[in-house]
Amino acid sequence: MPSDMTVAVTSQQQHRAKRGVAFLRNTGFQWAVTVVLAVLVLTPLLPMLVQAFASAPLYDSEWHFTLSNLTLFVTSSALWLATWNTIIFAVASTVIALVIGAVTAILVGRTDLPMRGFIGDLFIVPLYLSHLVLCIGWLTMYAPGGFVTTWMQQLGMPAWNLYSMTGMALVAGVAQAPLVYMYCLYGAAGGTGASLEDAARTTGAGRLRVLWSITLPLMMPAIIYSTILNLVAGLEMLAIPRLLGKTANIDVLSTFLFDIGIDNPQPNHGLVANAAFLLMVLVGISLFFQSRLLKNAFKFTTVQGKAGRNKRVSLGGWRWPILGLIFVYMLVTLFIPVGGILLRAFTVILTPLVPLSKVLTTANVVRMFEEPRFFLAIVNTIEVGILSAAIGTFLCLALVLVSQRSTFRYARVVDGLAMLPRVLPGLIVGLGVFYAAVLFPPFGWIRSSIWILVVAYLMNMIPLGVGVIAPAALQISRELDRAGRVSGADWLRTSLSVVTPLLKPAMAGTFILMFVASLKSYTIAMFLFSPRTEVIGTSILLLAGDGDTGLACALAAVQILFTLVIVLLARWLFGVRIYG
Repeated sequence: MPSDMTVAVTSQQQHRAKRGVAFLRNTGFQWAVTVVLAVLVLTPLLPMLVQAFASAPLYDSEWHFTLSNLTLFVTSSALWLATWNTIIFAVASTVIALVIGAVTAILVGRTDLPMRGFIGDLFIVPLYLSHLVLCIGWLTMYAPGGFVTTWMQQLGMPAWNLYSMTGMALVAGVAQAPLVYMYCLYGAAGGTGASLEDAARTTGAGRLRVLWSITLPLMMPAIIYSTILNLVAGLEMLAIPRLLGKTANIDVLSTFLFDIGIDNPQPNHGLVANAAFLLMVLVGISLFFQSRLLKNAFKFTTVQGKAGRNKRVSLGGWRWPILGLIFVYMLVTLFIPVGGILLRAFTVILTPLVPLSKVLTTANVVRMFEEPRFFLAIVNTIEVGILSAAIGTFLCLALVLVSQRSTFRYARVVDGLAMLPRVLPGLIVGLGVFYAAVLFPPFGWIRSSIWILVVAYLMNMIPLGVGVIAPAALQISRELDRAGRVSGADWLRTSLSVVTPLLKPAMAGTFILMFVASLKSYTIAMFLFSPRTEVIGTSILLLAGDGDTGLACALAAVQILFTLVIVLLARWLFGVRIYG
């Protein structure tokens, strides 16, 4: 019979063995997540850096290091003109989006405007649609020769020129205005700062004065954040400058990269890589200023222990005229362009000079489903969306568990790496993944398959998914983790059995958000698609560039339909809104 001391020693040995196995399992999982993240985020950057100093494309075995690309980059007048145009376009579109979005947020959130809830849901719709689709709609209706433009000219109205920097900035600003609206509405415009407003009223300030002196300043963090996001979007935007600026010979950095890297029989990969780094630097500078400006955001804290209730500003007799103006705005900027897409998809030509009944056709839709290339683009879009959203959701969950719910010594590094793709525009992600697939043999197997798109989409959408799951994880008390550990479970078992089930709603929202984002995406795929891996976005952009508007609108209509179905299902099944 073993002695009590022997039993105790054996029990201690078994306990140490279990702790050792648990440690290895926990550490192994944490390191595996970190390595996967590092490969996804950092691998595309290294080959792009090499390409910037390579004498030939990386797929050419005879390339060598050279400084000639850098010399060409510095002395290229076309590149610096495109850079200047990029800054003008980004700033102008941001100002337009800021004015429209902030004013609408104040009207919906802080006044007695009729039908506020309906207006709010309606105003956010452009967020569901890609810039490419909205631009196609504007071209169909408002371009020279467009339906509305021609009709207005028949009435003797002066013509406008959509093919200009002003036209580009207007379309982009309208497309981005819902982003400003969303942030401002959930900021001070949504109803915080009641005590400050009450204090101002006790000094005799009227409601309009309170709105100007209290509410608007309290919106500054939301305004700053959305301004930087819009600047970044303007810097990396491709579809609107490509379709509207090309006719007027207006190049921005994204179209410059497109022209010399894709739409060119002999692309200059060295110049492309250097220009890509310049674009990345501009985005990085924007995000740096955002972090500096929001460094003291605590000064804008208004939600405290004492409850308060905001009083809505009365618009008086202006209530209904302002509501009418908002509906006119939505009609001009959303309903007419989207209606134009749907009509053009079922017509030979769309013009007020010919009765609609004489030009109706199903040829565009039939062609879309009969030609293998376009039908495959639809299938690829759905497959890439499902795969990238599913894998991305679980990867982002793992990243949040490691960075926020563990004692992993490199948890902060994981968190920093997860946010790094914010600095990388979609074109840069696509370009980097392309070079990585060429330079690193292990990545070669994904070339010419949809998996190269899945990898690129995953990399680009990591900050998006983490941004949804991380706040939800912060709301879960650490006491639950400690309770799991006390009961004998290790970190990984506790994370999977206790924390993860509580994050299921956030995971559902992440999947839906990523899927919708993948439906909208096209810039990432521009450097990566092949004849068998086209997606809807790349097909629309190429068709629109070639003047095949009918088929482009048919594909755009399919994208709108898919997005609408996903959004409605998300709200119906899960109570998830793509915004908020």
